[in-house]
Amino acid sequence: MNLEMTFDDKMKPVNEQPDQKLCHKKAKGLRFLSSQWWCPVAMTLVILCVGLLVIVIIQWMQLLQVSDLLRKYQANLTHQERILERQILAQQQAANASQQKLKETIDTLTWELKEKTKDQEELLQQNLNLQKALQKVANFSGPCPQDWLWHKENCYLFSSAQSYWAKSQENCRALDAQLLQINSIDNLNFILQATSHSTSPFWMGLHRKKKNDPWLWENGSPLRPHLLKIRGIPSQAHPSGTCVYIQEGGIFADHCILNAFSICEKQAQLLPTE
Repeated sequence: MNLEMTFDDKMKPVNEQPDQKLCHKKAKGLRFLSSQWWCPVAMTLVILCVGLLVIVIIQWMQLLQVSDLLRKYQANLTHQERILERQILAQQQAANASQQKLKETIDTLTWELKEKTKDQEELLQQNLNLQKALQKVANFSGPCPQDWLWHKENCYLFSSAQSYWAKSQENCRALDAQLLQINSIDNLNFILQATSHSTSPFWMGLHRKKKNDPWLWENGSPLRPHLLKIRGIPSQAHPSGTCVYIQEGGIFADHCILNAFSICEKQAQLLPTE
């Protein structure tokens, strides 16, 4: 029987032999699982896994918190940047407005300074003109020489001595003047008023050589029509000619050889107006 078993065993396939080794190993493994070290090791592994899981969860939660804080910080930073940009923009606008206002103020002050300078220059020129005028007035003795009467643009001198017409003419020329010449009613009224206090005759510059000659003034100009009403004209001519004089408000004519006072006339030295 042993021989048969041995033969049968030998007749089994060769591949059935490893199964016996495997079974032998499994048997050894089961023996290990049933050993006293299996439970502590498993518990340790479980605890480690749980601990690692807790750590991962905690790290993940912390990461979420940090991420949320970073987002809030970024949002706050963006908000602060926008506020800062608005503040900078407002400051720039205020600075621009201040610069514009300052420029306008400077322009206004510059214009006012120019106007003040112009006014000062005008005042200075007026002061200089006034000083010149005062200097002229200080050196000016008057429009007419002493003892002469001033009326508008002319000076008049009433002589204190009598002489014939030609001599009176010479006396006036010696004074850089001429015998009286009446060209207007105003001039005539002034002479009539000036001689109204005297009854003496006063030669004027009007004369003629012959009876039918026109009346001429000393400078050769003719008498204006209807200006003088001459009375007492001699009927006969005299070689000295006929000359006109004024007396007691009237205008008369007589021979030029007669003696009478005279009225000299010259232009007044008026201050020039600027």
